[in-house]
Amino acid sequence: TAAMRRPSDHPEAERRRASLPRRAARRLGRGALKLGLLTAAAFAGGFAAFMATLPAPPAADPVAEGIVVLTGGDDRIDAALRLLGERNADRLLISGLHAATSRAALRRQHPANDSAFDCCIDLGWEARDTPGNATEIARWARANHYRSLIVVTAAYHMPRALLELDAQLGDVTLIPYPVTPDALARDGAWRDPENVRLLAGEYVKYVAAQARIGGDKLLRMAGL
Repeated sequence: TAAMRRPSDHPEAERRRASLPRRAARRLGRGALKLGLLTAAAFAGGFAAFMATLPAPPAADPVAEGIVVLTGGDDRIDAALRLLGERNADRLLISGLHAATSRAALRRQHPANDSAFDCCIDLGWEARDTPGNATEIARWARANHYRSLIVVTAAYHMPRALLELDAQLGDVTLIPYPVTPDALARDGAWRDPENVRLLAGEYVKYVAAQARIGGDKLLRMAGL
């Protein structure tokens, strides 16, 4: 009977119990939305700062003991070869070449620098990514006892390249020589979705490299 119904069995109490999962779901949804908005804001702020600090070409060509170029576009190799031809350094390493790219093929592609391939250019085929470039370059720099290097790569790639290189060559002076790819140099380049994806992807890789290298330093400091 109604007189014998327990308070917890009252219809209102039952409705409240039934609504608990819905309220919890709404709270969870609001929390997830807030977290998503905060993450997006942090990404946007970090990405804007990353773009604002991308290095510009130096006002005057730098001078160092060696030049290293991280492959990824002919414009990078052209810039490195020009610096070598103008004697801004004694020797050049082209790092991260595809296995199918031969010295003879490079000579044909850059005939104005044909003689330099006989004396002053070393080729690296081992690197498959930026950490691999850093390993290859570090080995080359130590073998040649270089204390200063001009680093040639795309402007958007330069922060990560310098980060990886400094982790392996902290005692070597690294002088950035950024190159702006044609796709990013034309008018309206920043409004092209493909370019935005390229730059956002590079920013993500840069943050990941910071986390990995920073974590490695902490582990070494802790003696682990």
